[in-house]
Amino acid sequence: MQIPGTLRLFFAFQPAATENIALAERVAPLVAELGAQRVPPENIHATLCFVGAVAPTRLDDLKNAAAGIRGSRATLCFDALEYWRKPGLLCATASDNSQSEAARVFAQQLGTSIAAAGFSPDIKPFRAHLTLARKVDHVRAASCEWPRPLTPPFVIDCDRFVLMESRRGESGSIYSAVDSWPLYA
Repeated sequence: MQIPGTLRLFFAFQPAATENIALAERVAPLVAELGAQRVPPENIHATLCFVGAVAPTRLDDLKNAAAGIRGSRATLCFDALEYWRKPGLLCATASDNSQSEAARVFAQQLGTSIAAAGFSPDIKPFRAHLTLARKVDHVRAASCEWPRPLTPPFVIDCDRFVLMESRRGESGSIYSAVDSWPLYA
């Protein structure tokens, strides 16, 4: 739920639009089989840190905090599809979490820096995943075997991190990039 007069913000890795479209097309038959609502390709991302409600007057403070962070590039390899029952999600996940160590360290650093700047991020351990569908039919999902391999794996090279805004639209959430910063070798 969004607090009136605030921006609902989070930091993420965002794959290229063409990569997201290709992934969405690959999983479209499974999404249909599960009777789920697909996530629009432009909304596919890997959340690093959820900031939450931010007053527009604090946006520059948040951007300045983010701009001061020097993180390392990361490569994420999503090689499995999982059904998460409680939230009713279909997600692409990385079965080898060691490959996402740089992303985990960066997410932790980002959360710490944002908190030090006076924000209250929802700091959780980073788990590399991309939400591909919501409102999965539980009965249909129960008849499937999970996790399923995602072959070939979906690999993203993360050379930037993005501050994103979440707004409610008529058919669900709409995510848009507010700003982005480079990651380094």
